[in-house]
Amino acid sequence: MSNTATAGGQKFSSGGRHDIVLSCAWPSRLRNGQLVKTMSRATGYATKTRAGNLPVDATSFVGRRSELAEVRRILSTARLVTLTGVGGVGKTRLALRVAAGLQRAFPDGAWLVDLTLLSDPRLLAQTVAEALEIREQSRRDPMDILADYLSDRHMLLILDNCEQLSQASAMLADRLLRAAPGLRILATSRQRLNVATEHTVAVPPLSLPKEFPRAGAGGAFAPSEAVLLFTERATAARYDFVLSEDNKDAVVGICQRLEGIPLAIELAAARLRSLSPEQILERLDDRYRLLTAGPKNVAPRHQTLRALIDWSYDLCTPAEQRFWARSAIFAGSFDLAATEAVCADDTQPEDVIDLVTELIDKSILVREEHAGQARYRQLDLIRQYGRHRLTD
Repeated sequence: MSNTATAGGQKFSSGGRHDIVLSCAWPSRLRNGQLVKTMSRATGYATKTRAGNLPVDATSFVGRRSELAEVRRILSTARLVTLTGVGGVGKTRLALRVAAGLQRAFPDGAWLVDLTLLSDPRLLAQTVAEALEIREQSRRDPMDILADYLSDRHMLLILDNCEQLSQASAMLADRLLRAAPGLRILATSRQRLNVATEHTVAVPPLSLPKEFPRAGAGGAFAPSEAVLLFTERATAARYDFVLSEDNKDAVVGICQRLEGIPLAIELAAARLRSLSPEQILERLDDRYRLLTAGPKNVAPRHQTLRALIDWSYDLCTPAEQRFWARSAIFAGSFDLAATEAVCADDTQPEDVIDLVTELIDKSILVREEHAGQARYRQLDLIRQYGRHRLTD
């Protein structure tokens, strides 16, 4: 008999898989029979009863109400959803928040596979198997082991940071979804996986304040998501920090200059240990030198703004890198004819649209539409980086 659970306003059904509880204890880590094994009738794989491995939030989660609702809605019908966006925009935090809200809808749990440090595509299936705590001593292909293990399970799998293994991640997702009808995959990547069944959600920056009352104008100041994030992280850097009339303009200016990118805002807030908000704002013209105070317990590419964008640049082909740098000369948006002009010396016009498409997919260009015509732009931090590369 199937069971139905509800999460985030969406209904997910389980297929009613029955488990056999065994009396044998898990080696060394179990005490006094407090934990037991379960075994699937269909596969015979032993697993712990704990369903999932999602980490506990170390810091507060700010905003994203509409994005949370949208991802949950899409995930209620789509089996592969990829969150895309520029580096540091908060794809991982959003994915984990969605997964945490849906855990009870998946009898076999929500499982995170962090691919941040993985560079060898040959180890992808093995890495996923280890994250799922599958224990099989055999010479079988890890992909076959995964497919068999997941075949009768109802699980949410989070593949985090797929961009450096985009093709391998796409092949793995396609294979597992075909083998496991009860599986849903939520991926994060700076570019789409390009699987036929994939639904993509572009994660935007945090909302910015459009206008706010001046001193003495009356009315309460309602901070935007970006300002709320800065304020919360600022309090962690300096316990006595308070958003006030005196520093409000500087804080809003910082968030606007950093375009609502969460990681950049957090790096700026960390500078409050030695600088005031006004001093931080003054120094943002050289943001890559200023924003270098990230936590040491994260991947190196998330410790500084420069390393974050370096990573995106390194994921591009030489032709894409040249186009990124050349298109950085535009202060605002530009059209296809302008891109053809800046690439005319070494790129055929018919190839330019492919470069534009690739850089949109890799979250380097933002596509907009005006009067029925597509136009493109870069975030300021992407544009500034491209200009530095242009002069290298």
